[in-house]
Amino acid sequence: MPSSFDERDSAAFTPLTELQMRDLERMSDEEFWNYARQRVYTLPEAPTHAEYLECKLSGRTCLIALHDLAEVLPPPHKLARLPEMPAWMTGIMAWRDETIAVVNLDLYLPPAPGVHPLSTVECTLLVAHSTGRSVGLLVPAIGLTSRIEFAQISALTDPPGLVPTRNTEIFDGVYLHMPILNISTLLAALVKQIGWAPTHG
Repeated sequence: MPSSFDERDSAAFTPLTELQMRDLERMSDEEFWNYARQRVYTLPEAPTHAEYLECKLSGRTCLIALHDLAEVLPPPHKLARLPEMPAWMTGIMAWRDETIAVVNLDLYLPPAPGVHPLSTVECTLLVAHSTGRSVGLLVPAIGLTSRIEFAQISALTDPPGLVPTRNTEIFDGVYLHMPILNISTLLAALVKQIGWAPTHG
């Protein structure tokens, strides 16, 4: 389930303005400590929902939180291939001022038996980011965005429409039979797997 408080919520703790500083200087000791206690114990209201984007894969749909996406790029995409890449890694590309790995999400999250991954030629590229990492995720198509209440998200056992995987921590849960990707965990797993690819295949 999404955490109830993270770095995005810290923006609610705004620094004091110069005018407020002058007000503090005029306070008595008792008024100052009363104000300080109020400020310490006034926490921002925990978010209860987030916006998610539908990612249409082969025979199934998954969701990605909009706050985890830096950019959505339509085709075509200029990719460079590297030797000994995993089958699900399409290549690397220049994005803004960095080079990012591009992963075919349709291959990384294998579909159920009998469903074949779609061609990546016309895929949309989602640039996802978390904790200083960025990666490109190729998806056959994108759908609508939805505002989802965290209370509506269920725990996930086997991802609907996907081959059962031991790596279930890359999902935050499921909403209306659509698994929700945990981008932070997914990116950490991708970085680790791409780093091991030349040695471990």
